[in-house]
Amino acid sequence: MLAAAGLPDRADGALALGERILGAANYEIAIVKPQVAFFERFGAEGFKALEELSAQARTREVLVLADAKRGDIDSTADAYGEAWFGHSALRADALTVHAYLGLDALGALIERARRAAAGVFVVVRSSNPEGAALQRTGPDGARVAEQLADGISAYNARLIAEGTGLIGAVVGATCADAGEIVARLPRSVILAPGVGAQGASFADVATRFYRARERLLPNVSRAVLANGGAVGDIRSALRVLSDEAKRALSF
Repeated sequence: MLAAAGLPDRADGALALGERILGAANYEIAIVKPQVAFFERFGAEGFKALEELSAQARTREVLVLADAKRGDIDSTADAYGEAWFGHSALRADALTVHAYLGLDALGALIERARRAAAGVFVVVRSSNPEGAALQRTGPDGARVAEQLADGISAYNARLIAEGTGLIGAVVGATCADAGEIVARLPRSVILAPGVGAQGASFADVATRFYRARERLLPNVSRAVLANGGAVGDIRSALRVLSDEAKRALSF
């Protein structure tokens, strides 16, 4: 992608591409979701680039959802929470996490998010096909994804008496069973990756997430660069994607 955009495969190239996308959108987007791995691969310089890009977005009132998929227990989870929701330059408005070590093990990280008025998105049903075997099986016929969704809803209920809680859920737009999972998450904002390169369309999103449209964040990544990496190419792709989203998800 960097080469196609005429940028070097370095941290400064990743930063420049992010800045180009934000500029092409004129910062008129609700949320930007940087994939942390593509910055982390450059080491300290990559994290610095991510910090700069996140600061630029937040300064222009674009929320930053760091797609880092962190997850651990006790003091380690707390340290992740401090990194992303504390006074670190990595500061984000939300973070993706996984709960393979148990949802309650993320308690310290979730508390950090609560104190920072931030959000946490737990991977419940991912858009990649390799995840289905694990996420769709469980003891006594109950699916892991369903159990996790129920746990998130119960956790949100403990955090807030009514309304939407700070724990959101990642539910892939490519998943045919997305509607069943989302029905068990009435208190969560839903992050729905998979639109574009992974095969889902906004029409799929409208069908599978219809009852959660008010709480939905459909995520488009690679499709933003489908027309090319120049500012005009990105702007035209964003315009097409925006029009498709409006037609499919309008109230």
